[in-house]
Amino acid sequence: MKFSYRSLAGIFCAGILAPALFARAADPAPADPKPAVAPPAAWVTPRSFNRNASDTAADATADQRWLLNERQVNPAENESFYHLVWQIKTVAGVQNGANLSIEFNPSYQSLTLHWVRIWREAQSLDRLDVNKIKIVQPERDLDQFVLNGNHSAVLVLEDVRIGDIIDYAYSLKGANPVFGGRFFSGVQVQMEQPVDHLVTRILWPGTRRLYAKTHGCSVQPLMAQKPGAVEYTWDLEHVPGFTNEDSLPAWCDPEPWVQLTEFASWKEVNQWALGLFQNAGALSPELSQKIAGWKLMTDRSQQILTVLRFVQDEVRYFGIEIGASAMKPADPSVVFSRRFGDCKDKALLFVSILRALGIEAYPVLVNTDSGHVIENWRPTPGAFDHCIAVVYCDGRTNWLDPTMCYQRGPLAVHYLPNYGRGLVVAAQTTGLTPIPHAAGLPQTATTEYFRLGPRREGATLKVVTMAEGRDADDLRALFATAKPSDIEKSHVHVYASLYPGIATAAPIAIVDDEQQNRIQTTETYTIRNAWGQPDKNRRLRCEFYPYAIGAYLKKPVDTARKLPLGISFPEHLILRTEVTLPETWPSETDRKVVSDTGFYYRKDVRCTGNRLVMEYEYNSLTDAIPPEQVPQYLQRLDTVSQSLGYALIWR
Repeated sequence: MKFSYRSLAGIFCAGILAPALFARAADPAPADPKPAVAPPAAWVTPRSFNRNASDTAADATADQRWLLNERQVNPAENESFYHLVWQIKTVAGVQNGANLSIEFNPSYQSLTLHWVRIWREAQSLDRLDVNKIKIVQPERDLDQFVLNGNHSAVLVLEDVRIGDIIDYAYSLKGANPVFGGRFFSGVQVQMEQPVDHLVTRILWPGTRRLYAKTHGCSVQPLMAQKPGAVEYTWDLEHVPGFTNEDSLPAWCDPEPWVQLTEFASWKEVNQWALGLFQNAGALSPELSQKIAGWKLMTDRSQQILTVLRFVQDEVRYFGIEIGASAMKPADPSVVFSRRFGDCKDKALLFVSILRALGIEAYPVLVNTDSGHVIENWRPTPGAFDHCIAVVYCDGRTNWLDPTMCYQRGPLAVHYLPNYGRGLVVAAQTTGLTPIPHAAGLPQTATTEYFRLGPRREGATLKVVTMAEGRDADDLRALFATAKPSDIEKSHVHVYASLYPGIATAAPIAIVDDEQQNRIQTTETYTIRNAWGQPDKNRRLRCEFYPYAIGAYLKKPVDTARKLPLGISFPEHLILRTEVTLPETWPSETDRKVVSDTGFYYRKDVRCTGNRLVMEYEYNSLTDAIPPEQVPQYLQRLDTVSQSLGYALIWR
């Protein structure tokens, strides 16, 4: 399941867009992905554009200038019309703006091209040659183990020059029948780039109810009565580009938009989802036999844990999300037999097995990016892009993700990202359900043991790392999917910037306590000359730096902010460095604590006799810093950054 509502808000990008979603179950699946060429349908009223308009809203430094971005939707005819116009302003604009690509899914959509023109001064040059259109199936999500069946119609325009205006239009007819004829989409009211004319027109059937909600804007449509329909038009001129900022939290989307949906309540969305997740067929003999073995277990928690391990680790993640399969899960017996499926396939298999064991369990639809923000949306199936499960057993509620491989430990400490809200696909559901913050929080404690020889003699280093919770899951996955030699090389690379003569002395040793979900690794190194070369004053220097903690102290590019600053959360690191020195060293003590709404930091340095101990701790406390608190947060980051590291100087 790879699906998100914001991607369906009609966002255009160099001719590629995500269409509005509406469907009729009777729509036939087009057999030929080859596009047709025809005029627009009679219900379409294309806008004109001013080829000589001044650049009042345009960005003078941009490679292209948007003149018109137009979309018209007719749910009664199950059709959408698109008209895109931009002007090429630079050599880079020619490179980036002269290739047209229209994405569609031929399993339920047909593509009709209306025109492709280049305007050069007053001259109109026809560039629509169907024989030059290439249909490709890029499968952009294949690296995420998903096949979606999308095709791209690609037209490489010939003889495009600076100053030319690209003007093309097309229509898409049909949509995924999995939505049962219900409509939901979004209206774009601003782009990152300025645009002279931004238009969305919806010709809405008069017998149906349409719900709208603005997000980050107050734009209202013009309304007009038409025969059997109501026309809604968002007609915006000289629209400036919206300002974005880097390092935003995943749930923060600054682009203003208007949400449209035909669903009146989350209860209606749940009724739609129930139809998808019903498993009317009997389980296969092979799956039933497997379940019979699990029934012999007397401990309910152990049953759940064993089934979860099986679905997580023995049913690999791979989604064939073509047509209705984009939202409708495959039959659990099929998923069990073929040993692969996407999130909704694995969730339904997991839930079906537990129900056969007499355990109450349900699929749960969530949004991996927007999280709790979806509670501010109008009800829509498009709010979700992932599926997990909830299990009720012995008075406990367990929120579990059957796609998270390499998880270990008891159910109570299984880590789950902070999804915030979810739709529990159950008959009694009437709204979104809060999902509590996860247990199994990460913590990594690392201890470095340095033994330094005198001056130019060698040194040894042993690094012992204990990872718990989510960090243990991640480390277990790393060692299961990467070559040990590659892991060792990456670790040596980190230390090599301080100790050029470092080399691995033995392979990494791993001890995995699956019962407690803790992994301990031990690394051993030799350092040819930890003291380095003498400076002009004949001083030798040996430095220590907590790279793992320093990685979380990076500043954003945009420091004067109007939007929240996202930080990595949850994170908890403890680094202890113990150094045995070649002789007695001057005593020293240095302690620092920095507390902020975003993090807690502690540094403790002690040097006594020939033993130096440095301990650092960093614990992130939230995933976002409000804009008004960012200056203070950055100031405290500076304080922490300046306190990192320690140098020994031998005169």
